Amino acid sequence: MTCTRCRGLMVPDRFMDLRDDTGHLDFLGWRCLNCGEVVDPVVLTHRVDAPTGPYQGRTRDRRMWERLVAA
Repeated sequence: MTCTRCRGLMVPDRFMDLRDDTGHLDFLGWRCLNCGEVVDPVVLTHRVDAPTGPYQGRTRDRRMWERLVAA
């Protein structure tokens, strides 16, 4: 498999996600030996389902996030 970012060699790898709330601690994916790009089924799904146009919703500025975190 070839990396889409740098055309380097992708190798299969096992990753640990300790913050996952589904109960699965590890997952399989591909990692590029040159640039470190990680591709797994979730990343591929999000790339396929990516919106075609620019974001049309409201964005939150930093002050809004600080208020949400402090609450």
